Parts: sequence; C-alpha cells; structure tokens
Amino acid sequence: MKLTRKRIGTILTVLILLVISSVYIVPILMMVLGSFKTQGEALHMDLTLPAQLQFENYQHVIETGGILRGYTNSLIITVSAVAIIIIFGSMTGIIISRRGDRKGRGLYYYFVFGLTATMQIVTTYALILKLGLYGTYISVIFVLAAINLPFAVITFSSYVKGIPREIDEAAIMDGCNSFQLIFKVLLPIMKPITITNLIIAAIGIWNNFQVPLYLMSSSERTTIPMMIFNFYGLYSRDWNYVFAALVITVLPVVILYLCLQKHIVEGMTSGAVKG
Repeated sequence: MKLTRKRIGTILTVLILLVISSVYIVPILMMVLGSFKTQGEALHMDLTLPAQLQFENYQHVIETGGILRGYTNSLIITVSAVAIIIIFGSMTGIIISRRGDRKGRGLYYYFVFGLTATMQIVTTYALILKLGLYGTYISVIFVLAAINLPFAVITFSSYVKGIPREIDEAAIMDGCNSFQLIFKVLLPIMKPITITNLIIAAIGIWNNFQVPLYLMSSSERTTIPMMIFNFYGLYSRDWNYVFAALVITVLPVVILYLCLQKHIVEGMTSGAVKG
C-alpha cells in the first residue's frame, strides 16, 4: 500500500512538473520552429513543423539586422558589468562576513534593501543626464552592475561564512595583504559561488532590454535584444525574422548556462547551507 501511494505521488509530481515546464518549453519550441518557417507559416505561431527549412531567415537577420554590431555592444556591456559585480561583490561580501560587527550587519541589510528595491527609471535617467553619461557604455554598465550587485554581495557573504577563519590567519602570517587574501586565497576557494554569480549576472545583463533602451542614444551602440525591433514594425511584423533574431540572441547565454550549470547548483546550495 505504501509503495503504491509513493508511486502515485511520484507520477502526480512528474505530471505537475511537466505542466509547469510546458509554460517555458512551448514558447521556446515555437520560437525555434518559427525561425525556420516562411513569413506566412510563422504567423500561425504553432508547433507545426515547417514545410521547408528556411535557413535564409538567419542569413537575412545577420546581414540586414546589425546583429554583429549588437553582439559587440552586448559583449562590451556584459563583460564589463559582470567584472564589476564579481570584483566588488566578492570584496564586499568577504568584508561583511569577516567583520561580523554592527557596521558589517548594517551594510549587509543595506544590500538586502537594494535587492528588494526596484529601479526607478525616471530618477536614474535624470541622474545619468546630470552626470553627463547619457548615451555612453559607462552609464549602462554602471546601472546594470548596480542592479545585480546586491545579490552578489549577499551570496558571497553567505558562502564566506563556511570558510574557516584560520585560512585568513595563515595567509596573513605568510605575508598576504588584504587584496592578496581576497583574490589569491579566498576567491579561488569560492569558485562555485563565483561562477553562479557570473552566470546569473551575465544572463540577466545580456538579455536586458529596458536599461539600454532608455540610456543609449545612438543606434550604433544598441545591444542585441534591441536589434530584434528591426524586424518588428508598427504595420508589419516579420515573425520568422523575429524568431530567428531571438534564437541568435539567446544562443550564447544558453551555451554558457549548459557548460556551467553544475556550478550553479553547487554554489547556491553551498551558500544556503553555509549562510
């Protein structure tokens, strides 16, 4: 009887997970299939197979959509912002965890508040104008880094709590200064949580549409998600090209996630237990 109940429970769990996952899987399949269809077939937005694979959709998108320029802009912004997040997030998280005093706790809750607060685009836009940074890479990089920094600080801080303080003391006795202690001793130990933050930040920044839309003034500096609008007009929508552009957009982050996904699980679970 217990075995039967357990089996029924397993089947129900699998069915529920399949239904939930279909919310994500169906749109992805629709996008991939639609990228190989003609314009008329793509308008139906269904899961039927294309009558003939239209590889020229991708050729058209690459040649006319400015995809390579968008890739370059997105790469500059993503790499720069992620570097800021990892460097300053790890330093701040380690300092907060190792201090353990009132100032450290106050700083920790400051970043917790930053994690829950949403970005106010009007005031952010006004601040960027006042600083004279509107339309530059720096404005987008700093804003995206600030949005993702609280999560990095909190996860790094939680992870460091599980690293023995004796490692710090031994490194200092060997002559390490503060920066050597962080980047040569502690950061290599924190590889799982570092890669976790790298992947989560990279995916979010690469796919971000709102911040570059408001803070970039030049079409030469538009990011890859914004290039999709080249095929989406007021009176016409070439959905086959839109789907092809979407596939090209998400492909790099999907490959990055698949290559490093095991570190995400290890980093998040370790941080949760050690925190």
